[in-house]
Order: sequence, then structure tokens, then C-alpha cells
Amino acid sequence: MSVLTVPFPTWLQIDGVNCPIHSDFRTVLRCYEILGDKKELSKDEMVEMLSMFYVGKRCHTEEHIDKMFWFFSCGREKERKVFPRKIAGINNKQSFDFVEDAELIYAGFMQQYGIDLQTEEMHWWKFMILLENLGSDTKLQRVMEYRTIDTKNKDLSKKEREFYSAMQRYFALERKISEMPDRVKRIEEALLKGEDISGLL
Repeated sequence: MSVLTVPFPTWLQIDGVNCPIHSDFRTVLRCYEILGDKKELSKDEMVEMLSMFYVGKRCHTEEHIDKMFWFFSCGREKERKVFPRKIAGINNKQSFDFVEDAELIYAGFMQQYGIDLQTEEMHWWKFMILLENLGSDTKLQRVMEYRTIDTKNKDLSKKEREFYSAMQRYFALERKISEMPDRVKRIEEALLKGEDISGLL
């Protein structure tokens, strides 16, 4: 499926019925806040997410859950190429967080696209595509580079290693991924990469 030829979905077909959804990025981010770093969602929390996502739908099936998380992953396939992190000199640390980096995301959209996320209505898929393609001149991208550069890379000078180590301490995320349960780590990583997380729930 290509975003150049197929419109972003504003409804999902479930059991042969077209179900309208709240496709705005704010809805998905609010659902993501409910998901948070919990080991598992309670029934009430899942119902809250489903009710927030689907328009006027009170009864939900397993397919509603699967399709919701498919939408969250921007419809991307599960199988993706593995980025050669070690060769690229990148570590496995979490690069950004929607909550902690909210101001950097907001500033990046204003700087690069002239988009005010306070007033703009934007489809989740469009939001993610623009977010993933913010330029290197935005502060968010620089901070992400600081967090993920491999300070053990032998190609770095001693001065560079000291600089990046200091930047990693300064810009460290409070919700460190190493402190999360393994399952929650995988969910967070998959969401940040736009991958399908239905199999992790």
C-alpha cells in the first residue's frame, strides 16, 4: 500500500462493516498514554482505548482490537529490514518518548513544516511520516542522535566520547527502557518504529 495512491484510512472494515474511527494523532497519543509502561492493560483500560478510537461503537470484538493496533502501526507489515545499528555506530537505547519529547516534537514541526500541532488536525499516519522525516537541523533529531550514538565506537575520539556521554546523561529519558518489563520494552519499541504490536498484547 502506497501513501501516494491510497488515502489514509478514516474507517476500518470489521466483520464486513465499515467502522468510522477517530484518526487524529491526538487520539492515538492519548491511547498510547493509557498503554504507557503497564505490564498489561485492564479490561476497563482496553475498553477506554477502544471507545476513544472507534466512533459511536460500544461493543467491541477481538478484531476491533487487532485493527486498532494495526492502525497504530500505520498499516505497516510486521516483517521489516533490520537496520545495521552496530555498523552505523548506533546503540540500542530508546531514542525518544512522545511525552518527554513533546515540546521538541512540537518545535520540530513548527521549524520544518510550519505546522502548529496545537491547532492542526492531522491524521495519525501523516503525523508519523512527518515525525520520522524531521531533518537533522531540528533539535529533536540532534537529541535523538545524542541518545543513540554508540560511545564505545572506536572511530570516536576521546573528546567525542566524553561529549556524547555527557549529552546522553543530560538528555536521558526518565522512563529508561532498561527498567521496563521486557514485554513493555518490545511494545514501546514497536510503536516507535511503527510496527504491528497486536501480537505483543
